[in-house]
Amino acid sequence: MATKQLREDHLEAWRAMYRADTLLFTHLDNTLRAKAGMQYFEHEALRALDLAGGRLRMTPLAKELMMSRSGVTRLVAKLEEKDGWVVRASAPDDRRATWAELTPAGREQLERAQPVVDAVVSTFFADHVASEDLRRAARILDKLADANPDDEGFDCGL
Repeated sequence: MATKQLREDHLEAWRAMYRADTLLFTHLDNTLRAKAGMQYFEHEALRALDLAGGRLRMTPLAKELMMSRSGVTRLVAKLEEKDGWVVRASAPDDRRATWAELTPAGREQLERAQPVVDAVVSTFFADHVASEDLRRAARILDKLADANPDDEGFDCGL
């Protein structure tokens, strides 16, 4: 099978996206650790639970966080055992299903962390890129994400 040759503009765009994503993640993770005592993925787990009304089954949580099932299980265990920000619960009607539930302490931690996230994201974007360009970038990135499956069905022709 022949491989596709990337055009230079495709390669430049991919590298720029990768660089910006990596820098933003690093700034978020470092600042959250320093100012809120949590890691970025911990914040994202609490945020996902909050947006879902306070609880999610583990598999949808893993999908939302773009993590493996085992990775989200380890993350939730840490959030439960070390921090007390999440508890795991079984549904009475389906004991096979495990739910992650946001605790009041987790909700308070999320509220403490949100200004940190807002400040980093605002500084990363607002000081450098016009709102119109950000909306255009969001549309482009959404188009890329929507066009590519997030499962094992991805086929790049190799």
